[in-house]
Amino acid sequence: MKLEEYILKRKSEDGINEYDLEKRTENTRICVNYIFEYFNSYLDTRQADEKTVLQEQKIDKYRNIIKDYDPEVQEWLVSIYSSYGKYMHKQLMNMITDDYFLLYDSEPEFRALSYEIYPKAIKRFKFLEGQSEMIFRFIKSAHCVRNNFHIYDNDFFISDCINEWIFNTYKKYGVNIYNFCAEWVDYFSEFPEIWPKGHKKKSEYYDKREEYKKFNLSNSFFWNYDYKQKNNLFGLDTLYRNMPKKAFTRGKKQEFEVVLMYCWLHRIESDDAYWDEYSANVL
Repeated sequence: MKLEEYILKRKSEDGINEYDLEKRTENTRICVNYIFEYFNSYLDTRQADEKTVLQEQKIDKYRNIIKDYDPEVQEWLVSIYSSYGKYMHKQLMNMITDDYFLLYDSEPEFRALSYEIYPKAIKRFKFLEGQSEMIFRFIKSAHCVRNNFHIYDNDFFISDCINEWIFNTYKKYGVNIYNFCAEWVDYFSEFPEIWPKGHKKKSEYYDKREEYKKFNLSNSFFWNYDYKQKNNLFGLDTLYRNMPKKAFTRGKKQEFEVVLMYCWLHRIESDDAYWDEYSANVL
């Protein structure tokens, strides 16, 4: 951050009111300390002088990994990586455990999540103390990154109505319904224990479980999901019931089922024939 940005951040964190004349002397001392803090701690020139070519290459490689994040967040992540060697974007992303994170569309939601994550983060990484605002900004930026349309998904087509709902929601709210459904089916496919009993079918490897134990395979390897069932597909009953009720989710349970089915049949399975049958029946 530039000096003025750093002072603004610290002033916000400490709740300084420069218009409070009764605290003018105290505020002057605090703000002068910000400048010393910036040049003596935040800008560690010795560290920059000591970097080798190989270190710079590693930093550039990491910068490329996080290139989709907001520029300010990128610099923050790079500074942490440079100082501590931590891929902090992965560490913080793993702390975001809300199934409905991709459906966030308001400042209070992001702020509440940052309040939840901050104490967990500083417990594991002491150097994040005082970085609550940057964690909040990271969360907002991470939401944008995870909501981006992937290149290979840009040309997907489900139906005129469904596609219009997805793209209009993305433009108006920054929420990618397709990515939300894609992430859910990826997660759902890995945990047969949450599938309804009537939806589980033994795979061809089920009776050879003892043989495959040494490979430490996922439990999903031994089960197939029956996506031709007619009710509660992909755990949608609970997923939709607990979903935040927003303008773009309210009354859209059937639409969510369609997108989930599309993702399942194009990401997990490959069954064009059943997709044609399903879409002809439902759409």
